Amino acid sequence: MPKRGFIGTLGLYREVIHRGGQNGLPMRLRLFLFLILFLNTIMLGVLLILFSSGVFKTGLLEHRPVLGSELTHIAQDIYKSFGTVSVQATDLAKELSSELERNLKERGGSAASLQEYPDLLECLLEDELGRLTGALEKSDASGVFLMLDATVNPALPDGSDSRACLYLKNMEPNIVNGMAANLRLGFGPTAIARNHEIQLLPQWQMEMDVGEASGFTEVMAAAREQKLPLSRLYRWSEAMVLPGGSERIMLCTVPLIASDGTVFGVCGFEVSEMLFKLSYAPELEGYDHLLCLLSPLEENTLRLSGALFAGNFAAGPAAPEHTQIDISSGSGGFYSYRQPEKESYAGLHETVSLYPVDSAYGDERWAVALMMPDEGLHTLISARSRSLIFGLLALMLINICLASFISHRYIRPVAAALERLKKPDPAAKTKIPEIDDLIEFLAAQDELPVPGEKKELLMQEHSALYQEFIKNIKSLSTAEKSVFDLYVQGHTAKEIAGILCLSINTIKTHNRRIYMKLNVTSRKELMVYIQMMEEVGCG
Repeated sequence: MPKRGFIGTLGLYREVIHRGGQNGLPMRLRLFLFLILFLNTIMLGVLLILFSSGVFKTGLLEHRPVLGSELTHIAQDIYKSFGTVSVQATDLAKELSSELERNLKERGGSAASLQEYPDLLECLLEDELGRLTGALEKSDASGVFLMLDATVNPALPDGSDSRACLYLKNMEPNIVNGMAANLRLGFGPTAIARNHEIQLLPQWQMEMDVGEASGFTEVMAAAREQKLPLSRLYRWSEAMVLPGGSERIMLCTVPLIASDGTVFGVCGFEVSEMLFKLSYAPELEGYDHLLCLLSPLEENTLRLSGALFAGNFAAGPAAPEHTQIDISSGSGGFYSYRQPEKESYAGLHETVSLYPVDSAYGDERWAVALMMPDEGLHTLISARSRSLIFGLLALMLINICLASFISHRYIRPVAAALERLKKPDPAAKTKIPEIDDLIEFLAAQDELPVPGEKKELLMQEHSALYQEFIKNIKSLSTAEKSVFDLYVQGHTAKEIAGILCLSINTIKTHNRRIYMKLNVTSRKELMVYIQMMEEVGCG
């Protein structure tokens, strides 16, 4: 049997199927279709098991522990870093409270009468510049500040909301601790900047307007009302923009308290959104749309107006006008974060404590969240689903190739044996018991009666049928008579097809019609009548 490629085999099957409605399907095609059905039934069963066991949901489930681990890592880093800054701010407040009180006494003033000495405010601030700079260089913050509850010029119209302040900002907040900070002055007397060669920020202001940044006065008011240690009076502000500024920041603010209990100012550290991005941007490979945020938490709502953001996804819910986002349960262990008429997000969050339990602000809740747009998560899941689909298609193609190969290898010896059957050789064995038995049976059946009395008796018994056979020859058509004459001459069906340039199927069709018209049931019976014709000289 000639070898065929896969495409040639499929073409053969297509041709055979086209003719199969008339002549039936050959064994090879029957076996091929059976194997395809068998193998794909097995594959379908495997798919049902995979579906029922939830394997196709693992694309969603496998992202849950990855994001959960990253969230825990970031939340722990934020807890440690913000806790360290809180301790550093508290220590700074203790030092500044003591030094400022001592300095005031040496100059003949007191913390309680600070506003009575406006000419001392600039000196007090400049004396603490070195302490503030050293504290900033040792911290994980982007800025440090000292604000006194007094103003240089109380006679100004806005003097009631203006406070003397020294606000230093580190323009390279991610430098290694211990290195000199790249300082800029945001608030404070220009003389201090000039004397110490510190450049001014573009949005520089002489004093702090506490009317626009009320968090400072709130911390001082809470310290006056609650007699708690400094470690319980510091407060982290929500993300905000300082008056005249442009960058969102969070401030850790601690009150300055004199030995007599007088609250005369505040100090603390700044964490800018740039520093937050540098420190807490998610670094998971393949999660390009993931963003992190630290946000105030109110029941099932994240207040985004007070949150800091980090991540590579610029189109997140980070715009200041987006004030809040609602939290609800999602699929696959994720939470769903939704804004009215805005894009929905999927992700995880966990609360993080910025205060001790007995702090004045212990009831304020904060959360660290990792989230991405729903479309981004679906893209990650569909990537795995596509891999599964391609794998299944590849498996189906393998099934087809395997079925074609098996059917070809299985039918090839059978086809060779059937070809040998057309030219029977009693000594040859096909090594296929069923076909060898068939050859022996046909050989026994095809044995013709020997000449002599038995043949004469057979001719006498069938003389009427023989005469009818001779008479019916005249009913054959021209084409049928041509085929019949070639049989009489001793040719086989295959040889007749070649002589008449007809297909073997056409010869078979003529055979059926000849058998019907001559009233014979088999080729063997036909050959008996032809031999009788030769005996009596009618050939």
